[in-house]
Amino acid sequence: MDSLLAFTLIFIVYAVGDAVATKTKGVVSMMLFAFVFYLVGFWTFLPATALEDSGFTAVSNALVCLLMVHIGTTIKLTDFIKQWKTVVIALAACAGVCFGICFIATFFIDRGYALVGGPILSGAIVAALIMQEAAEAIGREDLVVFASVILVVQNFIGIPIASLCLKSEAKRLKAMMTGRDSAAGKQSEKVQEKSGLHIIPSIPKKYLSNNVIIAKLAVVSVISTMIANATDGNLNKLVVCLVLGVLLKEIGFLEESSITKANGSVFVMAAAPIAAFIGLVNATPQMLLGQIAPLAVVVVIGLVCLLISAIAVGKIFHYSWQMSTALGASALFGFPTTYILADEIANSVGENEAEKNYLRSKLQPNMVIAGIVTVSISSVVFAGIVANWL
Repeated sequence: MDSLLAFTLIFIVYAVGDAVATKTKGVVSMMLFAFVFYLVGFWTFLPATALEDSGFTAVSNALVCLLMVHIGTTIKLTDFIKQWKTVVIALAACAGVCFGICFIATFFIDRGYALVGGPILSGAIVAALIMQEAAEAIGREDLVVFASVILVVQNFIGIPIASLCLKSEAKRLKAMMTGRDSAAGKQSEKVQEKSGLHIIPSIPKKYLSNNVIIAKLAVVSVISTMIANATDGNLNKLVVCLVLGVLLKEIGFLEESSITKANGSVFVMAAAPIAAFIGLVNATPQMLLGQIAPLAVVVVIGLVCLLISAIAVGKIFHYSWQMSTALGASALFGFPTTYILADEIANSVGENEAEKNYLRSKLQPNMVIAGIVTVSISSVVFAGIVANWL
């Protein structure tokens, strides 16, 4: 496909998806619309190289790193520490899904399907790669295919659940808003609050160009990657990006909401999900139809375990069941979709900028951290454990 045409197609899909998300008040998200479009498109009229031809795939990995550092700059260190309850809920949900499927599903389906399905449904691509490698090692090609099926299906399950729960939570928060909350929302984008750790002098505004801001994000991304590589992959580079984003914003090296300040959010957010869409190229109708029974068992048991574990732990911490469920569901799709969904819901439920900013501040930090904990950390650890059982 011509590169300009492929580039144009991506933004047309996003544009229509945004309209659908607005029309449905976030029930059908832009991400879900795009997943359905590309899945059906690759089955019918789209060439397999449609996304690669756009040129976005060459930079998507780099831009995801920049975006993760940016996310870190939107979180105050005190707020990040406060999210320990979110971390516990996300871990509980991820563990509940993974090990619930591994132990319960074996009573209904082949043990191999259960062991492969658990870590992947509670995680994403990295967990799938680990389980596919383990399946290939024992000569189970059917399990390799099943891992791909789970990857495709989990987005269609997790995104609608999280969208509905976040929408309900946003409405609940909106109804509880006070005048102080509204005032805080109005001020959130006007003033950058300096923390007590702000030890690096700010660059004068006349020298703080968009290119300077992006360059600093890129430098931090490179450093994060080097740190992750030094640990032989034991530390995920996106996790390091997030942590450094938080810390370096606090000490003054990075600007708060860096990408937004640099007017780069449109292209960065457009490129970030491309890696997830690429995986739909190999998802054929035959692949999905041939494994419906084990898939149904894995999904049903996984969802039940997710709801029980997330809501039970959330209740201990006085989280609403809507928020707890959304945090747990993040295991099914992870970052950057967690960030995008929270933004979409805040924009659709909020009636003015103050309300949107307030809802965004309540939803995004929780969802971003939950997505990192489940997909980038715990699911990878759990997959490494379960792979030895296969």
